[in-house]
Amino acid sequence: MPEIRDQVLEGRQLVDGNTFINCEFRNAQLVFKGVQQPGFSNCRFTQSRFVFEDSAGVTVNFLRGMLQPQTGMRGFVTGMMPEIGG
Repeated sequence: MPEIRDQVLEGRQLVDGNTFINCEFRNAQLVFKGVQQPGFSNCRFTQSRFVFEDSAGVTVNFLRGMLQPQTGMRGFVTGMMPEIGG
């Protein structure tokens, strides 16, 4: 994994496969496509957000759909990934 250290990153940032160490993301769109997991260590995020595209986007939309009350699957999803909360 390529390491990116001690940088301030703004705008669109593709995060797949990168390790970010001591970085600050300002007004950034952290784009995750689901190709390879990124790593973050001691990073700061100011007015930034994740954007899920390609395979990652499909997975996130699938999980969002499963969380809808009418599916009856909310407990299954939160039990599978308790860190996302219930």
